Amino acid sequence: MQPGPLHLDPVLVPKTWGGRRLGGVGRRLPPGVSIGESWDVADLAPEVTPVTDPCSRVVNGVAAGRCLADVISDDASALLGPVPPSNGRFPLLVKTLDAREHLSVQVHPTEAYAAVHPEAAAKTESWLVLAAEPGSVLYLGVKPGVERDDVRRAAGTSAIVELLRAVPAQPGSLHHLPAGLIHALGAGVLALEVQTPSDTTYRLYDWSEEYGRAARALHLAEGLEVAMAAWDVNVDGQRSVHRVASEDGVLLDTPAYRISRSRLHPGAVHRSAPGQARVVYVLSGQVTGPELSWPLRRGGVVLLPACWDGKLVATTQSTLVEILVGSDRADDASSPDGGEDRTAGLGPPGGGRSVRAR
Repeated sequence: MQPGPLHLDPVLVPKTWGGRRLGGVGRRLPPGVSIGESWDVADLAPEVTPVTDPCSRVVNGVAAGRCLADVISDDASALLGPVPPSNGRFPLLVKTLDAREHLSVQVHPTEAYAAVHPEAAAKTESWLVLAAEPGSVLYLGVKPGVERDDVRRAAGTSAIVELLRAVPAQPGSLHHLPAGLIHALGAGVLALEVQTPSDTTYRLYDWSEEYGRAARALHLAEGLEVAMAAWDVNVDGQRSVHRVASEDGVLLDTPAYRISRSRLHPGAVHRSAPGQARVVYVLSGQVTGPELSWPLRRGGVVLLPACWDGKLVATTQSTLVEILVGSDRADDASSPDGGEDRTAGLGPPGGGRSVRAR
């Protein structure tokens, strides 16, 4: 029996920098714990992440209680269509992030680095800002005029922050972060994150003194090697940032995923073409459908299998994000990573496996 829309139980990840705002987007938070990440669609192997049970479990239908890896094992083509699994697992990781404090200044491995470091996993990601406190920023790449040696000298100290480009966190804006980009999610930001399935992070600075946090390991040698090799990504702000606060339609198209936004009037039907898996994330309003087990409100997530051909209906004024898993351009050889990002101003993505956390 082919699966219908899959509602998933999110994996809630405590973080020293996390907060309590995920409760406002439908996550049931344990009392007294700072939750930084909700892994809304996740399917990592336990050995590549410190997160306990890092696999989304289905909570409705014939697959209830099973993790995504089991659903893929049953019938990968029904769930994913022509897109291959990543080591037998779901090829994306979709999260909601709550940054009560600054996340570490960090960088993720590129495909080239991961190819010669089997313990690493390449990672590209994109952030859609859901909400932001006044004055909140995203740190993305380096300021004009900053040189490689400046970053080398400042790594591991607070001086590195002054070298980074601080971009205002505008709700509704989308920011693409190619592998190799030095970055940090700023305090006060609530964000949707779409990424390739990796938990590999190299920290260059962790704000331990500023926040009185317990010191965590830094990864200066690895992080600097990755950042130096991807220096063009770090100095070219247009490759890492794309502002789309008022735009609809396709916002971003990479070989790993495509992100689109739709605004629906009450009663409007959202119908996406079958053939590839899609993740629908409700930014505002409410949607339902004849095959949904319950309505989706703000922060609601549903995974639509490639085989499913149905409809979602807005019951109020609603805004949705749809994440297409893979791309029909994934075999395009026009970029070094096997595909060309066709959204203006954005750089090439990575993809991968995993090792550590923010």
